[in-house]
Amino acid sequence: MLPMHLLLFFIFAIVLQSVVRGASSLPHPGCPDKCGDVDIVYPFGIGPGCAMEEGFELHCNKSQDGQRNVTYFSNLPVADISLLQGHVRVMSHIASMCHNWSTTYLLDFRGTPFTVSEKENLFTVIGADTLALMAGSRQSAIYVIGCLTQSSPYLAAQEGLCTGVGCCQVALSSSLSYHNISFSDANASDMDGERQCRYAMVVEANKFSFHTAYLNATTFWDEHRGEVPMILNWSVGNETCDVAQNDTASYACRSSNSYCINSTSHSGYLCNCSEGYQGNPYLPGDGGCQDINECALSTPPCPGRCINTQGGFYCQNTKNQSFSHSGAAIISVGLSVTVVTLVIAITCSYLIRERRKLANIKEKYFRQHGGLLLLEQISSGQGTTFTIFTEAELMEATDQFDEKNVLGRGGHGTVYKGTLKNGSAVAIKRCISMTDEQRKKEFGKEMLILSQVNHKNIVKLLGCCLEVEVPMLVYEFIPNGTLFHFIHGSNGSHNIPFSTRLRIAHESALALDYLHSCASPPILHGDVKSSNILLDNNYSAKVSDFGASIVAPTDESQFVTLVQGTCGYLDPEYMQTCQLTDKSDVYSFGVVLLELITGKKALNLEGPESERSLSMRFLCAMKEGRLVDVIDDHIKGEENDGLLEEVADLARQCLEMAGENRPAMRDVAERLDRLRKVMQHPWMQRDPEEMESLLGVREPAVAGVEMVSTMFVMEKSVGLLEFGR
Repeated sequence: MLPMHLLLFFIFAIVLQSVVRGASSLPHPGCPDKCGDVDIVYPFGIGPGCAMEEGFELHCNKSQDGQRNVTYFSNLPVADISLLQGHVRVMSHIASMCHNWSTTYLLDFRGTPFTVSEKENLFTVIGADTLALMAGSRQSAIYVIGCLTQSSPYLAAQEGLCTGVGCCQVALSSSLSYHNISFSDANASDMDGERQCRYAMVVEANKFSFHTAYLNATTFWDEHRGEVPMILNWSVGNETCDVAQNDTASYACRSSNSYCINSTSHSGYLCNCSEGYQGNPYLPGDGGCQDINECALSTPPCPGRCINTQGGFYCQNTKNQSFSHSGAAIISVGLSVTVVTLVIAITCSYLIRERRKLANIKEKYFRQHGGLLLLEQISSGQGTTFTIFTEAELMEATDQFDEKNVLGRGGHGTVYKGTLKNGSAVAIKRCISMTDEQRKKEFGKEMLILSQVNHKNIVKLLGCCLEVEVPMLVYEFIPNGTLFHFIHGSNGSHNIPFSTRLRIAHESALALDYLHSCASPPILHGDVKSSNILLDNNYSAKVSDFGASIVAPTDESQFVTLVQGTCGYLDPEYMQTCQLTDKSDVYSFGVVLLELITGKKALNLEGPESERSLSMRFLCAMKEGRLVDVIDDHIKGEENDGLLEEVADLARQCLEMAGENRPAMRDVAERLDRLRKVMQHPWMQRDPEEMESLLGVREPAVAGVEMVSTMFVMEKSVGLLEFGR
């Protein structure tokens, strides 16, 4: 009997522990429910034991003038909290640059349940000729958004309109957990007058209105006291509803009359009260979701006597016959049998009209995006390998664009893996938006040009879908992921030999040279980076994502006015002029070259400020003669030193500040080709001392450089002898 008693005691202890654990996350009695004008609702709380978890803790402090209490999240004042929508409105700081003072703004929500809402906020810049940038991140993805205002004697800023003159706005590319706002390198001393200022901020779209008085005075700062409203998304937990509901101890929807909703903007979920109930779904019992007394509403739900029930109500007619609101619905359906034929006829007519309307919309988009031109050219024999897909085909290929098929997300759209009916795997890029009307008209023509691109180191564009508002692009599927993950992934760069890195660099340079020199008209990539270089089954480089917006402009009117790209790879000359050239791709390729020889990321927001930019760190090391400090330790060696110096010198030339001083991609490809041939030559396998004796190298300090120079001469000589044969 004793073992049985011990077993029962053990089971009781486990049950008691689970009950205590489940109740430990509930707020303690006496927690404040209000601070200033803000209602504090659980899972948020003020004080120990009042919030559901650490990320939901708020603080109640006196305002700066000491006249009232203010609710704070971190150092941000809270205006209100919405349980239903999963929003918190906070007062965010404004980045500013004036004649004699300036402020920047950094916001970091990493490790908390909060992100900046991409749907509710806009990145906004105020001022004359002002370029402001916002670098942000979500999980491991890094985004950069730029906004450039203009001023002109022919254009004047308009009251209430933020359209680019004196004021510009850009939508956020994702719900960010971190962002940093700063201005370009323009000197504040070039402002007209001491009271002229420039401002940049993330602001709730519905709470901002532009006034021309903001341009020539500090009115904007004075009105808002350096703060503007911003919407944050929040959610509980890190799981979906299906997973969270299986753990009753940690499941946050405590009310018995509540249900779970997956968050659309953040990992985790939200809770809501069931129909017929209202209150706080995160609390059990009387503090949670309570029945709505429909009969006490200002407008009664039924003409007779109303009797309230849990989650609903009953109606009683004048003959004292009672029936529920669900019974009333059944009676209504029964009465509608007499007109069922009419209802069916109306429904069918409506569906036919909607189907025709949808077909007309698809035809409109198809014509608008140049579909007729594409069909004409394909039928005439041009672009015969190019396919025009329907929306239904691509939805079937991606299982209705299911999240499980997402290959990657970027500032311009989302890429999905799909399987066509013939079984072939493809990558489908679903773009975010296309606002330029001229681009829409030229899209079909540009698709025809891109369909002719045929190079072994460029991802093949197989087709597109034109019957949607924003066209979708279909590429061949490349299985081994991106160069970024190859270098910086879990395995790191220690398994990648120098010869493989040199080959990938050469193949990528050949692809860009083809786009610049062999395509007609020339094609500018515009976003060269390691995550846009894919690796096939043999780990050969395939340049991707050269998209639909990169056919070289033929006049100044086609130059973009909004700087877009990836922070860390952006050409500084492009950021100043907003004019994309082939030398912009050369600069970005130089950064990729640095990633290959250093094994480091192009941008490291978590490091010291002096080491955040890989290109700046590399150029400083080159200038100070410290190249060995930045080269990847795994590829250092006597047989590689000379070649590494040559590659580093080539990267330095690509990173010249002035585009005219950078080499063309053809020169870059040819130089990398020569370096590969030198590395593949049998003498590279000889003993270093034997190599020094063979080539007459005497001074170790310059042995690597002399060796490579001699190799180039000998390599050219061998080439001449072979040609003579």
